This record gives sequence, C-alpha cells and structure tokens, in this order.
Amino acid sequence: MKFIRDLIGKKQAQAEAETAAEAEAETETAAAPEEKIAEPQHDPIDPRLRGGELSAEVNAMLTNVNAKTRAADAPSVQAPAVNIWDMDSDDGSTALPDRAPVLPKPSPALASAAAARSPARSRRTKTRLIGFDKSDGSVVDLFNDAPKVVATQRARFPVGWITVVAGPGRGESFALLAGMNPIGRGDDQAIQLDFGDTAISRSNHAAIVYDTDGKEFLLGHGGKSNIVRLNDRPVISNETLKTGDVIRIGETVLRFVALCDKSFNWADGATGEGDDVAIA
Repeated sequence: MKFIRDLIGKKQAQAEAETAAEAEAETETAAAPEEKIAEPQHDPIDPRLRGGELSAEVNAMLTNVNAKTRAADAPSVQAPAVNIWDMDSDDGSTALPDRAPVLPKPSPALASAAAARSPARSRRTKTRLIGFDKSDGSVVDLFNDAPKVVATQRARFPVGWITVVAGPGRGESFALLAGMNPIGRGDDQAIQLDFGDTAISRSNHAAIVYDTDGKEFLLGHGGKSNIVRLNDRPVISNETLKTGDVIRIGETVLRFVALCDKSFNWADGATGEGDDVAIA
C-alpha cells in the first residue's frame, strides 16, 4: 500500500503544480493585483482517507490493482470429480452399446519377438506331454501309434527263470516250474531254444530240476554229443544250481535266477488241491 500511496501522491503533486503555475500566470497579468491566497500543501495520504476524491485515472489504476490482488489471494476451487456412471452420452442415452469396440490385434511377428525376449520364457524348461497336441498340430496316439508288442508267456507258481544272455535268441527268457524242465529245440521242451543254434539237440539236451523236498535246483545233461557246461566246466553228473550260474550249450549262453529256495517255497503256502497240483 505504501507504493500505491506514493504513486497517488506523485500524481496529485504534479497536478497541483500545474494548477499553481496557471494560477500564478493569471495573477501576474491581472490589472489589479489581489492578495495571493496560500495553496494547500500536498498530502501524501490517500485523499479518500481524509474525505477527498481521486481522479478517474487513479481510480481506474486502483481498481485494476485491487482486482489482481483479490484474484491472487482467492483460494483455488477444484472442479468436482466426475463419476463415469454420471456422464451422459452425446445423444442423452444411458443404454450400453450393443457390442464391445474392436481393438487392433498385435502383429504376430511383434508378439513372437516380445515373447522371445521375455526373461521368464528364457528360464522356463520346454516340455511336451506325449498324447497331446504338438506345436505342428499333429497328435501323438499313445496306443495306436505304439509298436506292437508280443504278449509275454505267463507262468503260474514259477520257481525261477532262465534267460538267454548271449548267442542266438539273446534276450529271451523262460519260467521254470517245479519238477523237470527239459532243454531242447523241440516244441515239447519247457525251455525251447529254437533260435538257430543247431548244436542244441531237438529234445532233452539238458534239464533243470527243482526238488520241492530238498528245495534245491539241479542241472543234468541228456547224454548228447555236444557237452553242457556250467560256469565253463563240463557237466558229467547232476550239478547244484544257484542264482547267477551260467550254462552254455553250443553257441547259446543261459543265466539262471532262482526264486524258490529254503527261505521261500510255494508249497509252504498251498491252501487247496488245485494249488498243490500246480506246484507239483
């Protein structure tokens, strides 16, 4: 306000100085000089505070300054938040649109590149479940596309097994039953080694016996010209067999594995006549 009072005082002093100069000039030119009346001194205080009036130019200036001051001091008023449910459409309708707007689809090339750059994708192990769709669209059928498997020969109450580990028929296996198990190439042999080894006789080249009373396995030869060997030793008489023993006839090598022994025997748990016949 001091600045405004000084500005008003300067304007008034300038106006009064001009008025005094004009009045002095008129007094000097007057025919009969009159006694000069003393002019009032300039009061720097706003004349409105002393009951005086301001000029139109000063009033306009003060009005402009006061308006700017009130605008700066006035608290800012924020517009109220608008709820989207209170907004009206251009046509005044509040009904929902018939269908959702169609968004642009990203380019497949850009989507693939972004997925390849993803750190989570680079850390993830790639897996594929058999029997489900593959990436090329084809389907793996677990049953129809699998190779045909020949049904294995089942045996009830086996007492052990003999397996071809070398020579013709490698990988074949046979279940041993209680009693006599003849070895040969014929169809009537319990252990039919008809895989192309002609050194094996058609029938009774050798035999493996499980003695249910003594609970032990025995290997015997059938008196053929081709020698039967047990662990690389010729079989001259009956020899006791144990798990892991190797039998060689011609070019065929067999490995023996026992199930029954003194600690386990099917006859110990027989409950009926049918079981006894099968075991015997």
